[in-house]
Amino acid sequence: MKQSYTALLVLAAQGGDKQAFNELCELHYQASYRFAYKLCQSPQDAGDITQEVWSKVAKDIRSLLEPGAFKAWLFRAIYRRFIDVIRRQYKEQGIAEAPLVAAQPISLEQSLDMLSLIARLPWGERHTVYLFYLEELAISDIAVVLDIPQGTVKSRLHKARKRLSQWAQQ
Repeated sequence: MKQSYTALLVLAAQGGDKQAFNELCELHYQASYRFAYKLCQSPQDAGDITQEVWSKVAKDIRSLLEPGAFKAWLFRAIYRRFIDVIRRQYKEQGIAEAPLVAAQPISLEQSLDMLSLIARLPWGERHTVYLFYLEELAISDIAVVLDIPQGTVKSRLHKARKRLSQWAQQ
């Protein structure tokens, strides 16, 4: 229901309906911010990325050929913007100091919580698990967002499940 409603809003927004675009924004803004935050772990950076991407969405929505794939298209834009931010930080600060990709140590007490366990996963697995379980994207949509083959998505999910199972048993 939500995906078909989103597709209708996208079609209306592509036709120039500003109210439809505003409703589309209301419907997906929080999820897009959450995804940006999960990527960069910084409220300010997540807010900046989200704002920039939504400005781009407003300009480029007519270029979306498949309205039913709006969420994947949106998340891919966020992911690409995040990568751009990382690249810029690498150039400005050097690889060792880029804050968006710094590993976050997790204490043993925190690791009992599933979200803390997920945070311990390697970067690619963590984002794949987040998109699959928390954002409920299909494997094909995750492949589009992360720009990887569907087989890689499945492999990352399998490896992540195996790791999480092992960690939960410890």
